Amino acid sequence: MLAATVLGSLCKEEELRVKVLLGGCIPPLLALLRSKSAESQTAAAKTIYAVSQGGIRDHVGSKIFSTENVVPVLWEQLKISLKNESLVDGLLTGALKNLSKNTEGFWSATVQCGGVDILIKLVSSGQTNTLANTCYLLGSLMMEDSSVCSKVLSGETTKQLLKLLGPGNETSIRAEAAGALKFLSAQSKEARRQIANSNGIPSLINATIAPSKEFMQGESAQALQENAMCALANISGGLSYVISSLGESLESCSSPAQIADTLGALASALMIYDTNAESISASNPVDIEKTLLKQFKPKVPFLVQERIIEALASLYGNPVLCKTLADSDAKRLLVGLITMAATEVQDDLTKSLFALCKKDCDLWQALQGREGVQLLISLLGLSSEQQQECAVALLALLSKENDESKWAITAAGGIPPLVQILETGSSKAKEDSATILGNLCNHSEDIRACVQSADAVPALLWLLKNGSDNGKEIASKTLNHLIHKSDTGTISQLSALLTSDQPESKVYVLDALKSLLSVAPLNDILHEGSAANDAVETMIKILSSPKEETQATSATALAGLFHCRKDLRETHIAVKTLWSVMKLLDMQSNKILTGASCCLAAVFLSIKENKEVAAIGRDALNPLVSLANSSVIEVAEQATRALANLFLDQELSLQVPFEEILFRVTRVLREGTIDGRTHAAAAIARLLQCRTINQPLSDTVNRSGSVLALAGLLEAANGEAAATSEVLDALVLLSRSKASSGHTKAPWAILAENPHTILPLVSCIADAAASLQDKAIEVVSRLCSDLHDVVGGLVSETPGCMSSITRRIIGSNILKVKVGGCALLVCAAKEYCQKQIEVLNDASLYIQLIHSLIGMIHMANTQAENVSSESISDIRISRHSKENNSDGETLCCTAVISGNMIPLWLLAIFSRHDSKTRAELLEMGAVEMLIEKISQNAFQYVGEEDNTS
Repeated sequence: MLAATVLGSLCKEEELRVKVLLGGCIPPLLALLRSKSAESQTAAAKTIYAVSQGGIRDHVGSKIFSTENVVPVLWEQLKISLKNESLVDGLLTGALKNLSKNTEGFWSATVQCGGVDILIKLVSSGQTNTLANTCYLLGSLMMEDSSVCSKVLSGETTKQLLKLLGPGNETSIRAEAAGALKFLSAQSKEARRQIANSNGIPSLINATIAPSKEFMQGESAQALQENAMCALANISGGLSYVISSLGESLESCSSPAQIADTLGALASALMIYDTNAESISASNPVDIEKTLLKQFKPKVPFLVQERIIEALASLYGNPVLCKTLADSDAKRLLVGLITMAATEVQDDLTKSLFALCKKDCDLWQALQGREGVQLLISLLGLSSEQQQECAVALLALLSKENDESKWAITAAGGIPPLVQILETGSSKAKEDSATILGNLCNHSEDIRACVQSADAVPALLWLLKNGSDNGKEIASKTLNHLIHKSDTGTISQLSALLTSDQPESKVYVLDALKSLLSVAPLNDILHEGSAANDAVETMIKILSSPKEETQATSATALAGLFHCRKDLRETHIAVKTLWSVMKLLDMQSNKILTGASCCLAAVFLSIKENKEVAAIGRDALNPLVSLANSSVIEVAEQATRALANLFLDQELSLQVPFEEILFRVTRVLREGTIDGRTHAAAAIARLLQCRTINQPLSDTVNRSGSVLALAGLLEAANGEAAATSEVLDALVLLSRSKASSGHTKAPWAILAENPHTILPLVSCIADAAASLQDKAIEVVSRLCSDLHDVVGGLVSETPGCMSSITRRIIGSNILKVKVGGCALLVCAAKEYCQKQIEVLNDASLYIQLIHSLIGMIHMANTQAENVSSESISDIRISRHSKENNSDGETLCCTAVISGNMIPLWLLAIFSRHDSKTRAELLEMGAVEMLIEKISQNAFQYVGEEDNTS
């Protein structure tokens, strides 16, 4: 017996418990349990209870208990002791509860040993020391084997379980009884009927509100509430039905106490509502909110008000229900403050909650602006930790949403207490405080100076070193906003963190250091021994760190630094960085390869200005071409970015096999991010720039699908300037290739075969900057020959397009743009001439356009067109549409107008439709010039007509 007691005490430590199990203690303990001595039985039961507490992961114990048939022995002994109502019963049921969680064959052994009858008798006996364990075992058994429910329902067990929910019992007993009713009602329709007929619904409602009403705390209190509500939901047809029923019943409650109880039950239901409940039948959070707010009536009793706030807290704190509620975070925090605030503050906060719920206003207005900010700041000082967290979180929301609040926080003296919280508050409060300070710094230089003078940097550095990942990120961003000038002390501290053990991750330290170095004077960075120089050297040094994350992050941070510091890219530090980063290209880690390629891309931006960088670029060329073929798109994307910048040096661009690199870059152009695709487009443009677009090259472009991929990026970019510019650079170069010949189509011809690709180009003409408009005009004008109807329709239907084209015809000095623009207006004028004239008149552009057209015609009469870069002969418009003949074959009329005849043609169209145009021509004395132009070109058009006959 003494040995059993000693073994039981050893089991308090998990390691010793396992050793006791492995030492063969079970057989002698079972023998001792069977002895006739009450003391021996008790000692054995205590030790068995202790040794069985391994939980669900106790695989060793599970095997041993199963092998030694412990479960049947315990049920047998419980059956014997049941007659005597022994104190050992509580230990035996406790051991059985432990074993039920991990022992193989537990439930089948329980049924075979008559465990169901024993549990039913134990429930009826009312032994306090066994009831909690008994109810747990009975409920779990019903979930494992639904046939057990019929035995439970045949007697008085259901009524007994309902009695155990009452306030005269221990919280753990009430919770497990509710759990048994939950499982019983889930398994049996008859059980649900029997519980309802036994006045079970009021009992369950009372059980759900008991924790709040009786000021219970702890796991058992929460379990009682949840189990009772789940049982209620099972009986009523789902939790959503319970919620709606409770909400409706509020209107018929006859007393404040009844209202309070109903609200308490509703709070419990809202607390446990989850995705499973939603999948059965969804509740409407907006309706629930309205129902609860209706209970806020004049002179409402304090208890009712307390329960309303409790129910609102459950609503706003529920992750499923709060999704569709406006301002749920702010409401949750307001409710939290109301529950904790002093009475005089509660009224103001409650009014703010009402305003946020009922009126069409934001948090700033709901809090009554500066008054609310002052109230929240007053709660930062002498309040509890929870209250402080709620107040600072609300200020964080305000500072994110409303600019006025930032000045209000500053004016109300909010910065010093926020810095104080940053130093001494809870983890959550520190993070929110740092967020607020970052938002303040980012809003105004004056406010930033106030934050800096409050000495926030040390606390931010502490958070950067010791905070959670979220805290470190916030601290890094806030430091970036706070420090706008080189700060030697902070740079030194951050450098020290890079080489220290803490923090383990250097991601956010490197980000903060990068930001500080981006504003440090170049002389400081280059001066050996300075804090800035040491920092950069440390960043380069840790590129060879044994930690993969540190290497990758350092490379990325250096990339950010070099990207924004052109002056630094042209120094020896850039060269030193390149040599270190080049070594990383042989690594297997995708993170490192991505960071290294990103860093190379940044430094290569100055490849023309730094000859040493260009020399290293030659060595990087082949590895980067290989990485551009990586199956990991992030790696391929950054390698392409580096190559795009390498190709700024045309000599290096010519060293790459065109076909090999084009297919790889085109894949990134299709699959990458917008930024990656932009650099892929730039790479293609730079590859084309130094090459003649001949038939083999055109064939390669066609096979790669590059043109459609470029068009796809233009559409996805939605007007973003960098992507649009790079795409248009590439398309312009391709559009200058000759028309299709032999078996090889001109690369740009694929656009004509896919008319949907033209709209993004036309949109560029309407909305983009003038330089981009010019490129888009040049590309689209090449399509006029085959698709003049489509082009004309898009030009006339896209808002602002005709006006933009006209401005470029008038304002551009590039002949191709002027003639190309005229071609687009000719296409649009075929069906929409009157609309065109009206639009241009409304924009006061029409007369200017007529003058510009006459000037172009005059220039064509007096000046030969022989500059290849501005050749306009490729701009053509078919004079007839393609039509189908009776045999279904396409008959193509090839008579076209092209080159410098297009402005004349446009002027002729305007003259035919508008008398003002004719008058303007007469007034300008342009008739003789037009006659001369027509006579010069008459033979050409007669010849063309003859050739088409």
